[in-house]
Order: sequence, then C-alpha cells, then structure tokens
Amino acid sequence: MTSPKLRTAIYARVSTLDQDPTMQLRELRAYAAHRRLPITAEFIDQVSGTAADRPALEHLLHAVRARKLDTILVWKFDRFARSTKQLIDAL
Repeated sequence: MTSPKLRTAIYARVSTLDQDPTMQLRELRAYAAHRRLPITAEFIDQVSGTAADRPALEHLLHAVRARKLDTILVWKFDRFARSTKQLIDAL
C-alpha cells in the first residue's frame, strides 16, 4: 500500500485547443484514488508537445525543483515528453 503522505500531481496534455484532456484526467484521478495518492495539483497544457513553451509543464517542473511534489502521474509518456532525450532530461 502506498503512503498517503505522497504529494501527487497530475500532468495532462492535448495537442490542440479542440481536443479535450477530460479522459486523461478521469483515468489519472481514478488511478490516484485507487492507490490512495492525494492529488495536490493538476497541470494541463493544450499545446503541441513539440512546442518549446508549455506553461503547465514549466510550472510542474518548478514545483518539482522546489520539492513541493513527490509523485507525478501522466497518462502516457508521450503526453509528458515527445522524445527520449526530453524524457531523460526531465527525469
């Protein structure tokens, strides 16, 4: 069983403004509830993953660097990082 003290954030991203992140958020919230992970923040970008400027991701990374989060949940790795290099740099 996971410790209930872990501070968990959700990161969701859709590529265009006409797409909806609801499905990602629903799945991630259900996973967190099942694992008893308290969600302390949600970060949602509606921008292409290849875009250099992803404001919600930058806020998420700032919170991580400030040690305000313990766990990040993403629906798929490609929602978080669009390349292996980008994923490794973030980790």
